Amino acid sequence: MKQRGCICLFAKPPVPGRVKTRLIPVLGSDGAAELATAFLQDSWMAFSEFPWAQLVLASTDETLQDRLGNRAEVWLQGEGNLGARLERVLGRALQDHPFAIAVGADSPGLPQRFLDEARVALTRVDAVIGPSDDGGFYLLGLRRCPKGLFSGIPWSAPTTCLETIAKLQAAGLTVHVLDNWFDVDTAEDLQRLRALLTAKQIEAPNTKRLLEAYAGNLSDDTPLRCSVIIPALNERKYLPQTLLALEKQEWIHEVIVADGGSTDGTREWLAAQTFARVVDEPAGKGNQLNAGARAATGEVLLFLHADCRLPPEAGDSIASALRSQDAAGGCFGVRFTANKSRSLQVVAAGINLRARLTAAATGDQGIFVRRKAFERIGGCPDWPLFEDVELVRRIKTAGKFAVLRSKLAVSPRRHLARGVFRTVLLIYALRVAYWFGVSPFTLKKWFDDARPQAQPSAEVEPAPERVS
Repeated sequence: MKQRGCICLFAKPPVPGRVKTRLIPVLGSDGAAELATAFLQDSWMAFSEFPWAQLVLASTDETLQDRLGNRAEVWLQGEGNLGARLERVLGRALQDHPFAIAVGADSPGLPQRFLDEARVALTRVDAVIGPSDDGGFYLLGLRRCPKGLFSGIPWSAPTTCLETIAKLQAAGLTVHVLDNWFDVDTAEDLQRLRALLTAKQIEAPNTKRLLEAYAGNLSDDTPLRCSVIIPALNERKYLPQTLLALEKQEWIHEVIVADGGSTDGTREWLAAQTFARVVDEPAGKGNQLNAGARAATGEVLLFLHADCRLPPEAGDSIASALRSQDAAGGCFGVRFTANKSRSLQVVAAGINLRARLTAAATGDQGIFVRRKAFERIGGCPDWPLFEDVELVRRIKTAGKFAVLRSKLAVSPRRHLARGVFRTVLLIYALRVAYWFGVSPFTLKKWFDDARPQAQPSAEVEPAPERVS
């Protein structure tokens, strides 16, 4: 090739608390941000050495070049999901270059041979891709970029790389696949990186110095991957809002929606989105939770209702709660969303006090559990009511159950539909009956715990129309 290609280095601004969030339990927010800066500096230094390519920095913040001594040309990624941003940046690069290669700053010390092989491959094929061990990809090179090339691909999923290859081929592009490598997202990845640096199999001097400084923080204990499981039935009004909030929580391994036969458009909407995986199961929370757990690949299962949203520090809180080997699971506190009703505040305070005093929880509190413990206790009971109470009781037989100070944002729609104190009195009457041995199947005939499906009011923020 007579012209030089273009290497587009994708990197997030290293803002504490917003970058490398799955490493915060190990390094803290500031340490994780420092590590992201070291990754960026080492990647930029390594890729600058290739005489056959122009190097640009693709980011969301033009000031990121300050971390590189103002040496970088910054291209803003723009809005949208990763597919939209890849298409925008690579399309721009291909206007002036015969080929363009996108790489992330999450693989410091990426061996030079991968880039050299990609360059050579792009003299004879249309696309080249480097699979990551987590199912994504660490490198993507193109000679042409048709519009909409990356639409419909599930990002941050175990099948991302495979589905990207399928999209490339469906667009008529010939594809060359590189050997696997890894991104550094978890403490386990960090241990692997440190071992390679120590053995001098790769080079990343800034990263190596920082890891040496944080050597005391690094241990063989690695954060567990968390699968979020949402049981849903006719949740078209609320589920998009919940998934959009989850998409911003970078520590989440995957999201699975277990749909119980929705008839309000929920299932059709789910089929069109790309963020969450969907499993179908007959209605019944126990059924649906078990179906989601069977489909999950994470070591931690977090059961979340469709109208609940996690606090920003949720990942750090779960990691801290499960740091002890004898910890089996836990739950969050609650607060009601967008409602300043004093009665609802009293109800939330009562729920949180009861949870702390009894180490118990209901489904609205975001119950989480180690996958192995969940399997050992036989999963969730297939009950029409109080299946969440029984699940927590079972979890406590497998180990410690933590009640976190962090609070879930919960919709008050059930309380508002029936009246706050009327709903509370009914729930506690049923709970007393349950304690005295009345069957959950009998109790279900007395009380329908399904959430009202009316249009969200001012009590709940309106749901966005899509999650991509």
